This record gives sequence, structure tokens and C-alpha cells, in this order.
Amino acid sequence: MKRSLFAALAASAFLALPTFQTAAQTEADQLKDLKPVKYVFLFIGDGMSLPQRMMAEEFSRSTTGKGLTINAMPVQGYSKTSSASNFITDSAASGTAIACGEKTNNGRIGMDAEGKKDLESVAELAKKNGRSVGILTSITINHATPASFYAHNVSRDNYYDIGLDLIKSGFDYFGGGGLQGNRNGDNDIYKLAEKEGYTVAYKDEVPKVDLKADKLFVRGHNGQLPYAIDKPADEWGLAEYTQQCIDFLMLKEKPFFVMVEGGNIDHHGHSNDAGASLRETMEMDRAVSVIMDFAKKHPNDTLLVVTGDHETGGLTLGFANTQYESSIYLLGNQKCSSDEFKNKVNQLADKILGPRRMGPPGRRQENQENQAPQEEKTIKFDDIKPLITENFGLIFDNQSSNGNNGAVQANLRSADRNARRKLNLVLSKSEQDRIEEAFNRQFPNGKRAGFGGGDAVANTVVAIFDNKSSVGWTSGAHTALPVDTSSYGVNASVFGGMYENSDIAKKLKAIISVPVK
Repeated sequence: MKRSLFAALAASAFLALPTFQTAAQTEADQLKDLKPVKYVFLFIGDGMSLPQRMMAEEFSRSTTGKGLTINAMPVQGYSKTSSASNFITDSAASGTAIACGEKTNNGRIGMDAEGKKDLESVAELAKKNGRSVGILTSITINHATPASFYAHNVSRDNYYDIGLDLIKSGFDYFGGGGLQGNRNGDNDIYKLAEKEGYTVAYKDEVPKVDLKADKLFVRGHNGQLPYAIDKPADEWGLAEYTQQCIDFLMLKEKPFFVMVEGGNIDHHGHSNDAGASLRETMEMDRAVSVIMDFAKKHPNDTLLVVTGDHETGGLTLGFANTQYESSIYLLGNQKCSSDEFKNKVNQLADKILGPRRMGPPGRRQENQENQAPQEEKTIKFDDIKPLITENFGLIFDNQSSNGNNGAVQANLRSADRNARRKLNLVLSKSEQDRIEEAFNRQFPNGKRAGFGGGDAVANTVVAIFDNKSSVGWTSGAHTALPVDTSSYGVNASVFGGMYENSDIAKKLKAIISVPVK
């Protein structure tokens, strides 16, 4: 009796269960009832996955009391990033997938895996459908990710040919970084762009450029824009270029598609520089806020999608020595990027040791023999300590030992809360020993080591500083982590769930194909 009752209840419960659709059916239903959207924005954080976003979120909340705009968007999904040839993608393959809707091999730009067929990007389809198009980036404009929206090449390294494709695209606005692999004379791409009707502006000309021009190609530098952590306060960043692009395209009184790339998140992932990385994420988020303000003025006409092309560095939010404590706020003590700190170390060495002599070894020896003998100068470990403290807040304690941080630590314990938070910045003896050992590699016997010494001091200081801030890294390259894809506005719901990065382009193509009055 009990068994039959249980069986009847189980059967009725089974019949009451919903019928689940396949992923293909669900996507088809989503794309069936799309609404027209005038203004479509796509943001791509190069090297940005969930760890990068959450590190910047925690830092922002602990320092300003406010989280990131991208993490507060109402629809959140996940995109898988593998390429056609590799489980771990590069920026060319992932950029092509997001731009064109088809997986390709690492290294390909806007072409299929065999390198035989050009793929149409969202931006190219938008232009074909009568929309204006803008492409912006904080790195070079013919780098892999932005190039995937307008170029077609078997290799991402063919920068000059990719630059020619930029001009050929006829897109309305290119902004941010300049070109790499450009040529001089009649082959200069900036000159060729002017011949094709682009108004080309550089540095101080950019804010004053005529927005009534037919097409704009504006750049703050010949290469990439300065890193967010190193950028002068009065220099344009990604947010300012984004605002200019909107102002320019709105004058054309047409629907448009805009792609904005936060490109330097990737660079700082490769160099395992957490403090510089999170500031790039926050800089891109500042540009996203510009679009959110725009969307509030045009709520029925705007779609905003934010994603990443892959994760870089294998970032982990936690470190063995800090256990369950999180000290990401300490990253606020970093005053410059690891690249800039390397420059500062070398500049200090030049000041103490004298400028590095250039030229062939034989000529250098001949010059030295003709000079009067001078007192031999050396750089000491104590010379470099103030530079480390100034740029990272790390405290050298001569009385510290493993497990105990001497006099400095004792003084901080009796101070106020803010002073006690600095306790984590006091270097243990083992940490000081690591930095001194790196110094001796870079400056053996107080002299420059040449290529063998590299940038040992900066690399070691940044690694220790990140670990003390409860941040770790597993790689200096890309990883296969999925990335967040967030969306806001009209048709945003179709970007929820988990899907391939190539599906982002498919969804966007379907959206921009809906006629707009």
C-alpha cells in the first residue's frame, strides 16, 4: 500500500515537472522577439575575467564605498573562450569570435580557421545596415582585438596590412591609441587615411577636433595610451574618448554600433601587476559609466554589453600566507606600474653610477682609456630602499626576523587603526632577503649586471607586494577561464546564461539586423 502510494506521488510529481528546452531552442526563442535598438555598445576588457572584476570591485568598495558599474548590471552571463585550435585562446581568435561569430585558430584576424575565408564582423554588418560605427581602444588601434572588427588577415602580426584594412573599412570613428608597424613617407597610414576622407588628430588636437567632420581618426599617442596608474591627470583616458565618440556619432542622426576595448588589463596580467591591473579595470568601468548615463537618457533605444576576451595571469584572490584575510586595499599604496618602477630603478642607478655608455665595446674601452681615472662608484641596497617605500609603501624594519617584525611592528600595534593596517606592509626578514638577493642579481658588486640582471628588483618587489595584498598569480600568460558577459538595456536578457564567446556576435548581429525607424 505504502509502495503504491509512493509510486503514485512520484509519478504525479514527475508529470508536474517543466519540460526543459535545449540551448538551441532557448536561443532561437530569445532571438525571435527582438526589439529594435538604435544604439548598441560592446565593451571588451582584454585579459579580464571574474577575478579581475572582483579584485577591482573589492578595491573600489574598500577605498570609495562604491562598486563597479559593470558588476551592477542586471543581466550577467558567462562566455567560454577556447579557440578553434587551442583550449587557451589568444586575443586574435577570441576577438574574431566575439566580432564575427565563428571560432578560428589562434593568430587569425577576421578569417576562418583555415585562413581561406573572410568573416563578416558585427561592425561590418552594422555599416552595411546603414549604421555609423566607432572603434576605440586604450592600446594600439591595429592590435588584435580592435582589428577583429574591421580587418581580415591570416596573422595578427601583419600590422601594416591591418592598418590598411582600417582605412578601407570606412568606419566613422577610430579613437584612443595609435598605430604600430606604421611606415614613413607616402606609405604613412595617417596620410593615407586623410586621403580617404578622415580628419586625423593627434594629442592636443584631439579635444578640439571638429565633430562635424565626415570621419575621425583621433589618437592620444602614436602607440598605446598611458597606463591608468601612470596617466597624467589632465590627459584623456578611455572615458573621454568614449564621450567624444558618442557626441560625434549623435550628430549624424543615425543608429550606430560602438566597440570599446580596455586593452591594458591584459598587459598587467602578463606582468602579474595587480595594482596596475585593477586600475585599468576601473578605467574601463569609468567609460562604461559614460554609456550608462547615455542609456538613461535613451532608455528605449540603447543596449550595452560588457565582456572579456580571455583571462590573463591566472589571478587568484587569496594567498597562502594571508590565509582567510583579504588586504586588497593595500594595493592603493602602489603609485606606479611595474614598468614605470623598472624605469625608476634604472634612473636611480644612472644617477649614482653615471649614464650608461653606448656604442661598440671597443669604442667604449678606448674612451675609458683616454679619460682620467675616477673614483669607482657603486649602488648599494640601502640606496634603493626609499624608492621601494615611496612607490609601494613597503616598510623595511632592520630589527625584523621571520615571524616577528621588530620595532616598527611594535610601534604600529600601539597606533590607531589606519596605522595598524600598515602592519601588513612591514617586510619580514625573509622578504627583505628576497629583495636584497634580487638587487644583487641586478647590481652585482654594486654595478649593472647588463642583460643578465634584467629587472629583478622590480619583479620581486611587485610579487611580494601582491602577495602581501592577498593576491596571487599562476601564470604569465592567458588561461582558459570563462569570462563574465554583462548587459543592460533593450534585449539585454538574451545575454544571460553560459555560452560560447562566438554566440555574442551572433546575438549582436541578430539585434542590429532588426530594422530601426
